[in-house]
Amino acid sequence: MDNPKKKNNKKTSTFTVWLKWPLIVLVVSFCLSMAFGILSEIALTGANIIIAIVVVLVFLVIAIITDMIGVAIASCDTTPFRAMAARKIRGAKEAIILVKNADRVSSIIADILGDVCSILSGAAGTTIAVALITENMSSMLGVVISSLVSAVIAALIISGKALMKRYSMIHSEKIILLLGKFISIFHITKKSKKKVDKKYNQLQKNEEIINTTNKYILANEDDNVKKQEEKKENQDIEKDTNDVNVLNKDNKN
Repeated sequence: MDNPKKKNNKKTSTFTVWLKWPLIVLVVSFCLSMAFGILSEIALTGANIIIAIVVVLVFLVIAIITDMIGVAIASCDTTPFRAMAARKIRGAKEAIILVKNADRVSSIIADILGDVCSILSGAAGTTIAVALITENMSSMLGVVISSLVSAVIAALIISGKALMKRYSMIHSEKIILLLGKFISIFHITKKSKKKVDKKYNQLQKNEEIINTTNKYILANEDDNVKKQEEKKENQDIEKDTNDVNVLNKDNKN
């Protein structure tokens, strides 16, 4: 008979491999879509056509750059970064971590962030279409303008991604190293805090050692003073004893 514990382990591993990460992606993508959607609505509410175009362009640039990073991570290897890490080049260690987790990093950057920005850029394009359509226009012309705006946005995204895909495959090492250097900024901050804490703890230990040493020295000084006083008292007693013995001898004589 099969051991039930083994079955549970198989179920757990299957969930971890196939379902855990997609569920995390689902939650993160939903939260980012809500956040970006709210921000875009706030920015575009009552805005003129220029602001709407700027918002769309920002979403387009983010979508293209994130797709470029996702392709670069997928087509990159850890070997050159290991050599860079051996030469202590900043960002190489972070690049190794990124490449080792290429599937998850690609999902977060390209699939979640990139796709969310692509969808929202299309949604923001409706604001441009509404601004271009006037009341005097026929419904057919309004549909044409709306379709034209959507087509332009889609064409810009697709052509931009196509252009940057080739660039990212050729210069994947440079892109990932640059991303690693950016991430290393936060790691350096943490390391510097650790160094400061370590120095502070060392100073505290040194202060405790100095205080203990001072207490020991003071205690020894007190002991020496007491010994000197006791010695002096013994000398005085011995002197008095000798004086008494001398007087007794004189009396006998």
